[in-house]
Amino acid sequence: MWAILALASSLAFCFVSVCDKRLLSFHFQGVPPLCLWCGLAGIFYGVPMVLVVGVPEGTSWQVALWPVAAGLLMGCSVALLFRGMRLMEASRAVAIAQTNPIYVAIMAMLFLEERISLPQWGGIGLVVAGAVLISVRLYQERPFGRIGPGVGLPSAAALTLGDRTGIYGPAILLLSAMCAAGSFVVTKASLNAHLPVLTVFGIQQATVGVVFFMVGLTGGRTAIGRLWSAVRQPTVLGMLLTGEALMPAISILLGVYAYSLGPASLVAAVLATRPLFVFAASTILSRVRWQLLDESLTPQALAVKAASIAMIVVGVGTLSLG
Repeated sequence: MWAILALASSLAFCFVSVCDKRLLSFHFQGVPPLCLWCGLAGIFYGVPMVLVVGVPEGTSWQVALWPVAAGLLMGCSVALLFRGMRLMEASRAVAIAQTNPIYVAIMAMLFLEERISLPQWGGIGLVVAGAVLISVRLYQERPFGRIGPGVGLPSAAALTLGDRTGIYGPAILLLSAMCAAGSFVVTKASLNAHLPVLTVFGIQQATVGVVFFMVGLTGGRTAIGRLWSAVRQPTVLGMLLTGEALMPAISILLGVYAYSLGPASLVAAVLATRPLFVFAASTILSRVRWQLLDESLTPQALAVKAASIAMIVVGVGTLSLG
C-alpha cells in the first residue's frame, strides 16, 4: 500500500513541477513571487489543520518540534529547487533533486535503525541512476530553459567548467536533495513517535509556508507586484490555485501517509520516480505546436530519457517486492 501511495504522490507532484517551470520561466521571471504564493498556501491549509487536529496529550516538546524541523528542511529544499529549475530543464532539475533516496537510506540506517537488503539497495541504485541519467547532457542540444523574455541559457555541456550554469545548477540541486532527505527522515521519526499523520502534515506545511513566505519577501515590492499582476490573469491564477496550492497539498499528504506505512529509505526511493512523470508531461507540453515548456526533444535526448525510465521502473518494482 505504501508503494501505491508514494507513486500517487509522485504523479501529483509531476503537475506541480510542470507549473513551477512554466511560472518561473514565462510569468514571474524570478523565484520570490512564486515563494510568496506557496508560502501563503502552506500557511492557509497548514495552520487550520494543526488547530483542528492538535497535538496528542503527553507529547514531549522535543517530539512536537520534529515536524517543524522537517518543514524547515523541506522549505529550504524546495526554495533551492526553484533556483535550480531556473537554470536547467524541468525534467533534469527534478531528476538531480531526486537523488535524495541515497541520502535517506544512509540516514535511515544511522538514525532510524532501518535494515536494507541487498536487492533493495539495488532498487535504490537503479532509481537514483535512472534519475541521474535524465539529468546529464552528454551531447550538444539546442538552447533550453528560458529564464525570462528573450533570455535563454547556452547549450553547453552540463559539466563544462567554463559554463557557470552547468556548475551552479547541479550544485544547488544536490543541496536541495540533501535537505529533502533530512526532512524525510525527520518526518518518519515524527511518525514513529506516534504523532498523527494529519498533525505532522499540518505542522510541517505551516512551517514550510513560513519559510517560503520569508524567501518571497526577499524580492521586496517587485515580487509582490509581480504576484499581484499574475493573480489578475485567469490562466496564471488557475495554475497557481491547482498546481501551486491544491496539488502540492495532495501530493505531500499522500507522501506522509506513505511514510507512516513503509520504511523511510524505500518510500523515498519510490517518491524519486517523479522525473518519470515529469519527463512524460514536459515532453508532451514542449511540442512546437503548444510550446508550454521549452524542453529538448531531439532523438538523443528522448532516447536517454527513455532509457532512464526503464531503470526507474525496474528499481521501483524491486523495492515494491522487497
